[in-house]
Amino acid sequence: MNFLGLFRRQIQVARVSGIPVRIDYRWFVVFALSAWVIAFSFREGTTMTQFVRLGDAASWVAGIATTFALFLSIFGHELSHALLARAEGIESDEIVLHPFGGLTRLRREPDSPRAEFRIAIAGPSASFLIGVAALAGFYVSKVAGLRALAAALSIVGFWNFTIAASNLLPGYPLDGGRVLRAFLWKKTGHLEDATRVASLGGQLIGGALVVFGGYFYLRVGDPFMGLWLALVGFFLFDAARSVVRRRRTLRTAGDAMTAPVSVEPDTTVGNFIDNVLPLHRQEAVAVARARRLHGILTLRDLKELPRELWHTTHVRDVMRPVSPDLFVAPQTPLARAERLMNENGAGALAVVNQAGELVGLLLRGRVRARVKVKA
Repeated sequence: MNFLGLFRRQIQVARVSGIPVRIDYRWFVVFALSAWVIAFSFREGTTMTQFVRLGDAASWVAGIATTFALFLSIFGHELSHALLARAEGIESDEIVLHPFGGLTRLRREPDSPRAEFRIAIAGPSASFLIGVAALAGFYVSKVAGLRALAAALSIVGFWNFTIAASNLLPGYPLDGGRVLRAFLWKKTGHLEDATRVASLGGQLIGGALVVFGGYFYLRVGDPFMGLWLALVGFFLFDAARSVVRRRRTLRTAGDAMTAPVSVEPDTTVGNFIDNVLPLHRQEAVAVARARRLHGILTLRDLKELPRELWHTTHVRDVMRPVSPDLFVAPQTPLARAERLMNENGAGALAVVNQAGELVGLLLRGRVRARVKVKA
């Protein structure tokens, strides 16, 4: 069973720094459950709220506000991934909040182990800093006699420290797994092997969570915690396994290619930017006429062209002319195609059949799946 398939219905709630922010529809159930648990804590008193007691209405307000702050913290975690990725030249397709946290979908893989590490560590770092800020706020509020606010901040701080620590577990696609992948990638020079090892770590951690969930359910007598741990474990195990499964099914350039986005050589740069780029937000496109490849146009090269020349300069004048390192045949092994993309400076490859016709496009890091950086 593919558990990731359970989390595909989403609604967009905002756009931050140009990045769509979406919420999985099951998130609302988790939000309501969390608000109820925290409201109960404020009403009855638990470890973190033992110094305050609120009435029914006030406890519900506190529960909803605290839960909102928790999910806002998760959004901050994900936004830090997206902003660091942008600093590395990688745009994000979306940020999604789902029942088990959040994820940021990057448009492609990082270019280097250093970039991978920086993007991965940004999330736990943000959560840790939010935890520190909440802890400081807790002490200030307690001294000021704002006991309800102090209790809420103690919960926010505790969970942000927990999020930071749990995400550093060395299993892909957790942030710690991506840090491990960056280390192995730098050490071995092989991204695919590093991904496979990190994904194995994710499967082991996911399996362990399922076992712990069963223990909490059967021996500790806590069915809620047991079910939650098991679901998180299944989710992580399936996500980690799907990474390896996807890589195994994509063996050639023809397997991994997408339908080619192309423009004609006589198209002006201004026309491309105004009419093509908004519909196809990607780092490179093919330049072709009648399915015959003329070259590759990259956004990196367009950045060097002054804006005042956009409507008088043609694509053929700024494209990378067709050469052996810019195209491959559909049957070319995927490993060789990816190596070419990393070396040709364009980060893209056209796929051309035996008749010389453009049939597909490969973009670095985009082999029919976007990168997911998970909370």
